Amino acid sequence: MSYRGKDSQQRRDNLTADIIKNSNLILNKTDIGRFIELSESFGKQLKNNRISTSQIRAIFQAVKRLSDDFNESKNELNLLRPKLAYQRGRFPALRNLQEVIDHLIQNVKNNTSLANFKEFFEAIVCYHKAYGGKE
Repeated sequence: MSYRGKDSQQRRDNLTADIIKNSNLILNKTDIGRFIELSESFGKQLKNNRISTSQIRAIFQAVKRLSDDFNESKNELNLLRPKLAYQRGRFPALRNLQEVIDHLIQNVKNNTSLANFKEFFEAIVCYHKAYGGKE
């Protein structure tokens, strides 16, 4: 692991680290209660960090447009990673979102995990809005 990776990992907040640690649970949706708890907590955190819906809309819209077939979507899915990095560069408050979504993208391996990734991202956005996330 590079120095940059270690530094990034040390700066990760507890919720981001928890989501990354539970990525297998999220992508396989083995515990729906935990899936919902993590998405709700993260959506609320994004709102509390004053991240607006418009700051994540481009990435979310691209995720929604992905085919449900992993083999058809995997190139487009992986190309979201640089788009996320760009958004993070423009809006440093997106660091946690970029880390979580980037990690999940790297671990999507089939149609099921792709569908669950899309649902998790949608749930984050829904909870962000439910807690008062603004445009």
